[in-house]
Amino acid sequence: MYKFSENREVNEMLNQVVFSIQELTTKQIQHIQRLTNIGKALSSETNLDKIFDMILQQAIEFTNADGATIYMVDAERKQLSFEIVYNRTMNIHQGGTKEKVDWPSIPLYNEEGNPRLNHIVTAVYHTKKSLYFDDVYQTDDYDTSGTRRTDRQRDYRSKSMLTLPLKNHEDDVLGIIQMINAMDKNGKVNSFNDEHRTMMDSLASQAAIALSNRHLIAELEKLLMQFMHSIAKTIERKSKYSSNHIIRVANLTDMFATKINDATQGPYKDVHFSKEELTELSMAGMMHDVGKIITPEYVMDKSTKLETIMDRIDLITQRFHTMRLFFRYQYAILSEQDFADYTTIHLGKSHTLEEVEMWLDGELAFVNGVNIGTEFLPDTDMERLEELTKYSFEHEGEQYYLISEEEKRNLQIRRGTLLPEEIKIMGQHVNVTWEMLSEVSFPKKYANVAFYAATHHEKLNGKGYPQGLTAEQLPLQSRILAVADIFEALTAADRPYKKPKTLSESLQIMAIGVKNGELDPHLLDLFLDSGLYLEYAKENMLPEQIDTPDHEAIKKIYRPE
Repeated sequence: MYKFSENREVNEMLNQVVFSIQELTTKQIQHIQRLTNIGKALSSETNLDKIFDMILQQAIEFTNADGATIYMVDAERKQLSFEIVYNRTMNIHQGGTKEKVDWPSIPLYNEEGNPRLNHIVTAVYHTKKSLYFDDVYQTDDYDTSGTRRTDRQRDYRSKSMLTLPLKNHEDDVLGIIQMINAMDKNGKVNSFNDEHRTMMDSLASQAAIALSNRHLIAELEKLLMQFMHSIAKTIERKSKYSSNHIIRVANLTDMFATKINDATQGPYKDVHFSKEELTELSMAGMMHDVGKIITPEYVMDKSTKLETIMDRIDLITQRFHTMRLFFRYQYAILSEQDFADYTTIHLGKSHTLEEVEMWLDGELAFVNGVNIGTEFLPDTDMERLEELTKYSFEHEGEQYYLISEEEKRNLQIRRGTLLPEEIKIMGQHVNVTWEMLSEVSFPKKYANVAFYAATHHEKLNGKGYPQGLTAEQLPLQSRILAVADIFEALTAADRPYKKPKTLSESLQIMAIGVKNGELDPHLLDLFLDSGLYLEYAKENMLPEQIDTPDHEAIKKIYRPE
């Protein structure tokens, strides 16, 4: 006790004043500290349900209210939806991280489209001003029939009420907090006093900032995903063969991640991708071929071996036609023996005109067939093309030939339609993908998007590209993307330069890839055992491609034991 006066009564009175001031000061400091702490907590929390829980907890602590409701404005700003409903006496707690509130939303406008100003929560939304009542039953300014009806149904009595708007920095109302029945220490219903209203105003402001930030983050992430999707579609449209490869790979990647999260046994039973990791992988799937934006169309769209700006098979066809006319002309002006001698000189063997024409038709059909990319071009076809380049001669200053050296080089491509240098150009898209995405300042939680996207052509045995990374350097996300990319490429039915594989053929090829140490065996196991391959097939493959793969036979390819 402080000594302010020799008079005992005065001294006690002054000490009582000091004590009251100290108590009030301590209480205010505690309030400020709590507001500061809740502000920090709200600003760092990204889970919207947890944000609602924190708002509720602090609102109850500040006011000792018996009940509370948190409403949010829907996207069209036409209704208030229930996010949290809490009542201590009635033992109700729904919303937030608890079970979802299943109460119907409250319209903000009447049937004529006018603001509903005769109901408390909707009036607070439209006026952007708080409302409080010592006894809500006593107001004549607002329709409280809904409150009375709910009270009767639940044998409850709503009395004191405090309703506040959650306004963002642009003065837009994001939601409403409504507190019911402030209680004293003895459980008696009191009014919400000035201190309650002041503290709740501060909480409402901080809550609005947190909700606004979360909304802004969500909108930015939505914009980022939309932008990525737009880029992916643009790259696909760059090709005249709009294959939707990127979208399908991204979808299959997402499906893989979901199956892994659902696994309850096997190597993935303890693996669980968080919401952020799922989004990160989805972004990588969407962006894995973004580098193709610089790939020349004549390479991307090379549907046949001879295609450049045009398919040079048309030029070859014209040369065969010209050669046919040439020999017809010679047949018309030469005797049969001279014609036979002439064909021996130029074609290496004596022929009649009918035999020449049949030979030309056969060789042209052969060239047309070879022009289509295949899995493997046999040596006999390579030699036959070599022979065709030898049929070249000059007559009256004109050069006659069937195929040029450059055309022969393209036609002799063993697999697919691309020359080695064109394959190198195609492969550069992965480097460009890395260069482009590594320059983007992704949020920290999505920091691996560039790496995952740029490693979809790497192989576990270190023989992939562009970096030749090994299994130890390739995380599960990169492995998933690699499997999804290969399976889509094998089964795609909209590529004019290759015949789509059946399910059995595709899975057998992938099994060989696992056997050779290129792909992850556990992922192929999951792909087969979970039925994911069939789910994907039903959505993306032609009916004639969907056969019935022999799981046991496929697994024996890479698990012979």
